[in-house]
Amino acid sequence: MNLKLKQLQGFVAAATHSSFSAGARELAMTQPAFSQLVRELEAALNVKLFERTTRRVELTEAGRRFLAMIRRPLDDLDDAYRFAREMASGTRGRIVFSSLPSVAFGLVTMALARFTKEHPGITARLIEDQDSNIVEKVLHREVDFGIGTLKTPHEELSFRELLPDELQAVFPLRHPLRLKRRLSWRDLASAPLVLLPKQSSVRALAEHGFAAAGIAREPDYEVANMVTALSMVRAGLGITIMPRMVLPELNMKGLAAARIHGPRPARTIGIITRRDRPLSPAAAAYVRSEEHTSEL
Repeated sequence: MNLKLKQLQGFVAAATHSSFSAGARELAMTQPAFSQLVRELEAALNVKLFERTTRRVELTEAGRRFLAMIRRPLDDLDDAYRFAREMASGTRGRIVFSSLPSVAFGLVTMALARFTKEHPGITARLIEDQDSNIVEKVLHREVDFGIGTLKTPHEELSFRELLPDELQAVFPLRHPLRLKRRLSWRDLASAPLVLLPKQSSVRALAEHGFAAAGIAREPDYEVANMVTALSMVRAGLGITIMPRMVLPELNMKGLAAARIHGPRPARTIGIITRRDRPLSPAAAAYVRSEEHTSEL
């Protein structure tokens, strides 16, 4: 079939208005060009679609049946066109990304809340995971991007910095460490330790700090999440080490936090993507929201 979309749109416009001049205005065409469009459609179909009078045009029986048959496909095509345009503009789509729990706790939650409100047509799925798993998910295209740290450069990955972070020691308000003006890793090693699992980037950074200070120290308690760690510290079972960025989101009642020196446990949080896979418009829109939130 040698039918053109504009011919079909012109036919529907003329049928709807019972007027070639009104149909021509709807398609922003001159009336002679519009009339030629309809004649070309009739020639392609080899059937007369309109009965023309001096005052109006009316559909023939074939025209009425043809109109009933093409309205729905044209509406579906129009919907598909709008959907594709929305996908391209980043106002519709689906994204899947992975984030460190310590980042998801505050930064990602705020950015995601703002993003879903501003982009109701985009579905976002968040997967919490540890650094090594996030990198693997990005490499194997299981997620659109990751939010975490990239300890060593990777030839297949790009890293876009979001914000710096550091670990801090957390202890009860009346703990002797509160009196220290400059807290060291050796000071921390002398107290019972509550740490996150080995897979955690926070645990890895804490172990690096102890090792750099020449201290071999295993935790007295190993817990799965930060809330449990703080509960144990509040109960007087020891001290813990937490990312500074999550502390405002946690219950710090009865607790104090202090910076650690020699060396200072710092890290950089960023967006991890594949170099050979540009972000979709929807994913790029979320990353912009994340960057905006990190600047607040």
